[in-house]
Amino acid sequence: MTIAIIGAGMAGAACASQLIQQGWQVSLFDKGRSVGGRMSSKRTEQGYLDLGAQYFTARDTAFLAQCQHWLRAGSITHWQGRLAQLESGAVVASPDEEVRFIGVPSMQVPVAALLQGLALYTGRQVERLAFDGNRWQLFSAGASLGCFEQLVLAIPQQQAEPLLRAAGVVDAELSTVFSTPALLPCWAVNVQLSHSPWPYDGIFGNAGSQFSWLARQSSKPGRSQGEHWLLHFSTAFSLQHLESDSSEIAGYALTALQQLVDQPLSADVTHCHRWRYARQNPAYPLYGMWYRPALALGLAGDWLYGGRVEHAWLSGMQLARELLR
Repeated sequence: MTIAIIGAGMAGAACASQLIQQGWQVSLFDKGRSVGGRMSSKRTEQGYLDLGAQYFTARDTAFLAQCQHWLRAGSITHWQGRLAQLESGAVVASPDEEVRFIGVPSMQVPVAALLQGLALYTGRQVERLAFDGNRWQLFSAGASLGCFEQLVLAIPQQQAEPLLRAAGVVDAELSTVFSTPALLPCWAVNVQLSHSPWPYDGIFGNAGSQFSWLARQSSKPGRSQGEHWLLHFSTAFSLQHLESDSSEIAGYALTALQQLVDQPLSADVTHCHRWRYARQNPAYPLYGMWYRPALALGLAGDWLYGGRVEHAWLSGMQLARELLR
């Protein structure tokens, strides 16, 4: 069986790893230069910067077993960051017993581990799909990437929908899957400070804060040393400023950080990244995964399962099981 999977994030990698073990011919395409999706880390001269996923947890027994495998292989490690919470504009210690994992030396390492030995084509943006009733044909830059008996889209909902609509396969059932936005945006900003204003490694925001998360990058192995802090703006802020340019966002970040610290602060913004499709919309109904045999088409991703890294893996695995039935 030949199958094309579009999207080399955790969901696509989990699905592909299961299918290739069963002898399927899997070709995986991703528009990025490397795998990982929102688990990608940016490489710098000083080390990696985590701009997307900051850590992940394991609650499902199957995913916990996968994490133990990655731990033994050295693909991930525990992150025991000192945690705090924003409360009424103050930073207050907020320790907990949650077990958190991170990829080493970058977040995408466990994704790459799943894809060893697979036909992987990065830097290939699939721009058009065609379905003749039996096979899917993929096109990039006007050229065919091949024909496949099955197709999996392991990309954000808002990227999958226009591809399928242009291919003429969006019916009433698929329209329901696409009717409510599943993923909401997030602006990510990395700020280099002269010193740390807090004795913490991660700070959770609250409903009234412009920030949803702040993290000290050097608290994680392999990341940039020095006082690099990653700031995730809230969904409300990110929606309001979705089309702002990076210089505007940098200014907002420095102003908001200065107000939070409430002391003289020497800071420079080094990176801004707009994640258009990042956070789970709590109003979106969850499907786990979606598969239509008559269309030889499957959808997988954290957006179908609940929004966490674990959910992306579970969605990909669930779809693989459905394909193998």
